Amino acid sequence: MQKKIQLRLVALAACGLLPFLGTGAAVAQAADDPVRKGQSIDEPRKPPVTDETGPREPVPGGFADWGALFTEQTRLNAVADRVLDTAETAEGYAGMIVAPENHEVRLYWKGEVPSAVQSVIDEGRQKAPVRVLPASYSHAQLQREAEQWAESGQVTGAAPQPDGSGVQVSVKGEDTSPDELHRPGGASAPIALERGEEQLSPAYDRQNDVPSYYAGGRTWNHRDGSSCTSGFAVYDKHGDRGFLTAAHCGKLWDQFYDGGGFGSTANYMGDYSWYITNRDSAIVMANATARTFKGGPTSSVSAKVVALWKAHVGNWVCNSGASLGEVCQIKVTEVGWSGTYTNGQKVKHMVRAKHAGGGCAVAAGDSGGPIFAYPSARWDEIAAQGITSAWGKKVSCGGLDGGWRLTFPRVWDVVLAFDAALMLY
Repeated sequence: MQKKIQLRLVALAACGLLPFLGTGAAVAQAADDPVRKGQSIDEPRKPPVTDETGPREPVPGGFADWGALFTEQTRLNAVADRVLDTAETAEGYAGMIVAPENHEVRLYWKGEVPSAVQSVIDEGRQKAPVRVLPASYSHAQLQREAEQWAESGQVTGAAPQPDGSGVQVSVKGEDTSPDELHRPGGASAPIALERGEEQLSPAYDRQNDVPSYYAGGRTWNHRDGSSCTSGFAVYDKHGDRGFLTAAHCGKLWDQFYDGGGFGSTANYMGDYSWYITNRDSAIVMANATARTFKGGPTSSVSAKVVALWKAHVGNWVCNSGASLGEVCQIKVTEVGWSGTYTNGQKVKHMVRAKHAGGGCAVAAGDSGGPIFAYPSARWDEIAAQGITSAWGKKVSCGGLDGGWRLTFPRVWDVVLAFDAALMLY
């Protein structure tokens, strides 16, 4: 019998576990273009509120300000994305770290770098430093072994180490020794333990949004009274408007309401209409627009969604959920994480990050909300990166359940899987 890790589905009004959701109900072939530009529709009664200042938290990495950090990260990511397009499927690719404080892209490779990849690296070096480092294992091998560990029932989850050195596995016990774990058949790479991971929890639960809906606002599920957060605006495969959220926030055809609650039909947002369980992602069909809330939990300040980016190990990202508000001291630590939530929901190829100062990265009610980065010191523009899915390593979150560990799927992967398009300005 499979052992389930402690990923709690936490709701404001309904704290029980949701039943297991069926896998991949809305998957279609990948779209050619994961984004679609077009002026967002904002009703006259909702003029956008903007703020020219950035995150208020201490700036990590020795940078003078957050603008300098995100500007450097943007420079490196542009090169990293180009390299990854060619390298990720090539034999020998082991991993990548794109930390702005390193001021370089670090590419890990097992064996000799193919000429096609080397050409892209050389091209990238004209714009930013790219260092190629040796690795013991390929990403493909470590991904397979991570999934074996995740299925073994002994660990709460597993992911390839970004430097190709082995597999990072999370275990429940604080005193668990590697010798207590039985290596799955065929798995040979070294493992590194992260202990005390008993709570990787989908984060159930701003506060009363109106159409056109922004990402980062409160949502309510009429069926069970549970609360989540609205995600980025998309066009579905038929070209109709909606917003992303977490699959565990509902079931097919559930009716979603905004923070005003169920007392008025004016608060009805739309129906939960598409979902992919192993990415913990869904689409609610609603009048959504390409903006996202930023600032505190009661903020009305928003920013335009202007780009779609992948999230690399070493990147700094912001979570902007309805419960916690905007938090940017969050650093990506792993990609390709696979595991099982306590409701039995299996997820694959997720991204994990953690609060660099050990503080709260995600709180109950943030599920489905936007994960993003700023392209530079333009604080009225953001780049979409993820959908809040799970929390771990419980810490104080202002009276709410939550943790310093954050798990999310990449928006890039989700919109392609849905054959959808992210809405951009």
